[in-house]
Amino acid sequence: MFRLDNKIGIITGAARGIGSAIARTLASQGATVALVDILLDEVSALASEIGPNARAYQADLAKIDNINAVVKKIASDYGSIDILVNNAGICPRLRFVDSSEDDWENLMTVNAKSQYFMMQSVCSHMKNQGGGRIINIASSSGRIGAMDSASVYSGTKGAIIMFSKSIAREVAPDSILVNCVAPGLIATPLITDLPDAKLRSLYKQIPLKRLGSPEEVAAAVAFLASDEASYLTGAVIDVTGGWHMP
Repeated sequence: MFRLDNKIGIITGAARGIGSAIARTLASQGATVALVDILLDEVSALASEIGPNARAYQADLAKIDNINAVVKKIASDYGSIDILVNNAGICPRLRFVDSSEDDWENLMTVNAKSQYFMMQSVCSHMKNQGGGRIINIASSSGRIGAMDSASVYSGTKGAIIMFSKSIAREVAPDSILVNCVAPGLIATPLITDLPDAKLRSLYKQIPLKRLGSPEEVAAAVAFLASDEASYLTGAVIDVTGGWHMP
């Protein structure tokens, strides 16, 4: 189940953390993966690790011309685009009272604008080939608000969820399915670098009493990319260990 043989998938923000786990998982299920990141050395190393069914691409997804150029290049290299995983994003710790206009613009551009226009760019290719899958990586912060010092980040993730649902309705007649995965507290440096006391406090809020792994997020993505999810669009899968139960 959940095989992705002969599928071409783009993963953005693939160099590290959840993105790299998604890249490895989709490749292990048979997909050929185009790994997009601004960090060329790191994403190239990951492509080499995965093997011949992976290729690295450098792009600054804050710039629409970079988005369109990298999508055009991938479509030319492979002949189709079956899966887009919109994972690229940033999460600086910014208190509400200290957030500047530049902070707002940067976060909205990198997190929300990039996902929106990546979707737009791939949809023309997917429509012409008869369909495709788009999986946007949101966050539990976009569902219930951030824990602390991430109000703008939460806004970007809430935006991702809402425009995913809206776009899912628009592109459904073209057999393009659009869904979100909303991770909770995942064992990446963003969380594991917190002070021990803070981590202990967080564990108490999670019914499963542990952090999730990037691979557990990647498993949800693999399901949404697979044929088994063919009647699922406009959905949000919460990977939170029970921390958020809608």
